[in-house]
Amino acid sequence: MFTKIRLDELPEKSVILIEEDLGTIKHIFVQKVGFEAAKAGKRVVYITPKRKEDVNRQMTVFKLKNNPGDFEIIGNFSDSASLPEVCRGDVCIVDPFTSLFVDSGMNDLIKTLKSFIDASRKEDRVFLLTSDMGVIPGRTEQIMRSLVDGVIQFLVVHTGDRINRFINIPKLDGTLPLDNMIPFTVGEEGISIDTRERIE
Repeated sequence: MFTKIRLDELPEKSVILIEEDLGTIKHIFVQKVGFEAAKAGKRVVYITPKRKEDVNRQMTVFKLKNNPGDFEIIGNFSDSASLPEVCRGDVCIVDPFTSLFVDSGMNDLIKTLKSFIDASRKEDRVFLLTSDMGVIPGRTEQIMRSLVDGVIQFLVVHTGDRINRFINIPKLDGTLPLDNMIPFTVGEEGISIDTRERIE
């Protein structure tokens, strides 16, 4: 699992939450997965409150050419109520998902999440939702984690003057739980898994 960053390493018909305390690694991750999915012939819809130009620029930095295959970026997005209608395609990425619900109630977020879960099952689709941990209330965050099919967390550990990065996967349907976290680095090619660690 996770020897490379690809859609085929994630469960089919699923809703996956990608969390990070603070930073851009989650954005790089979903952009890379979406890019690879589009190259493989999937229709990808990437929804974000950021400007489309900013997303394209970030993808270019990590050597992801703009719009491979069918990769649609919907920028300047702010209408959380319309997410179920706008979030079309074989792969739907909402980045960041939780920030769209900062001013909404928990019920609105859960209703949207359940509509994604229903669509993933009925229409054979994958939803990737990013989250800055702590943006929404803790109870809502925990309910969200309990409802989704998988939770992938990008963690940073400071050791002296070094920064160590790890992937923690507390939940991923269809896979055995991991016994340890997965070390990784970030460079011009994006996220690189440390293959010195055995990952099964």
